[in-house]
Amino acid sequence: MGNRRLLRVADQLREELTDIIRRTVHDPRVADQDFTILRVRISPDLARAHVHVSTLLEEPKRGALIAGMTHASGFIHRELKLRLRLKTIPELAFEYDDGLVHAQHITDLLNAIKRERGTGGPTTGGTGDGGSGGGGDGAP
Repeated sequence: MGNRRLLRVADQLREELTDIIRRTVHDPRVADQDFTILRVRISPDLARAHVHVSTLLEEPKRGALIAGMTHASGFIHRELKLRLRLKTIPELAFEYDDGLVHAQHITDLLNAIKRERGTGGPTTGGTGDGGSGGGGDGAP
């Protein structure tokens, strides 16, 4: 039962953190930057929350983004107190997560394979069934 509660609180924190950071944090290292909070891991006693942030920004800006979020963590913590009905709000620790970069790399590899197969094979339309693409009887 407690594990389900932790998951619920973590999901609620992720949603609120995204909203607070996007709307109310005005640090130039964070404002108008493209990022995603992939997940929030909360300690069983709700004392700490590890916030996994992913972005496609290159290293100098990526490090500045995490530093800006860490710098604003006190402000974010106060905002969470106003929004959430929890006895204690966890201490926030922001961490870079390369999930989006990894996913983009996999997508690029799959697109490269698709292009190779598309140019080398007879069918580039891609019905996905490996067949002729239809019955050939003209029926819709």
